[in-house]
Amino acid sequence: MKLDLRQLRHVLAVDRYRNFARAADAVGITQPALSRSLQALEEAVGGRLFARDRVRVAPTALGLRLIALAR
Repeated sequence: MKLDLRQLRHVLAVDRYRNFARAADAVGITQPALSRSLQALEEAVGGRLFARDRVRVAPTALGLRLIALAR
């Protein structure tokens, strides 16, 4: 599996801000582009990285492992 540094920055931004719109703004892209980037990464690693609902965004166990790797 090949990891893209840009996508790892996106993962770290979502972890930091726990909000897709703020994370997208921080990395200088639109929220839909950030969502597509993370969806592509989730497909590559074979699982969800963040649990999302209307109120919060939280990393899954797989997300926590990838966040640690990205740091």
